[in-house]
Amino acid sequence: MKNLTMAAFVLLLFLAACNRKNTNEGSIVYQLEYQLPDSLKQYAEFLPKEAIVYFKGDSTVSIQKTNQESTTIITDKKTNFMRVLLKSPARQFVVDYNKNDQAEEIGQLPPHTIARQNETKTIVGYQATKYLVKDKLSDETTAMWFTKDISLIPNSLTMMLDSTLGVPLTFSINQNGMKTKTTVKEIKFEPVPANVFSTPAGYTPLTPQQLRQMPVGN
Repeated sequence: MKNLTMAAFVLLLFLAACNRKNTNEGSIVYQLEYQLPDSLKQYAEFLPKEAIVYFKGDSTVSIQKTNQESTTIITDKKTNFMRVLLKSPARQFVVDYNKNDQAEEIGQLPPHTIARQNETKTIVGYQATKYLVKDKLSDETTAMWFTKDISLIPNSLTMMLDSTLGVPLTFSINQNGMKTKTTVKEIKFEPVPANVFSTPAGYTPLTPQQLRQMPVGN
């Protein structure tokens, strides 16, 4: 009887392990919406409407595409690595950012306060809590929704947010007058595509400084 009980216990552990999701690897699809000042509205059609992020261990890669161009950002949290791949029909550039350069490229939220609200809702199957984020400079308040049902490594879209609040599922960020609302449409836990973190051949290396000095349109 004792042996049968032990065998049943081992079987239950095995079945639980088989059913448990591997949250260390997978993908996230984001919807991107923009609120542009009048001076930038002419560029609305050139902005990506969706981003896909693949994650595995300490690494993430975010891919944003328009009709003819794409921007890919590869990061590794453990080594503070960040690489940006810029692709257009005419040119392909690869730019590596050190830790100091990353802060300038990714940006950060302006001085703000965050207040947790007693309001929750389900987003893509996960319970999210509402937070009100008030910009101290403009007095503008926006709502953001975070979940602690899962734990995901921050990617280039979420790096500037407070990871202690959980995984951001809906959030808005104002950068230089361009407001971007980002909403998670789908999260999948599954093997990522092969070579998704690698850099294809044919990309011209640039420094962050050289990229910033390039004329618009190149």
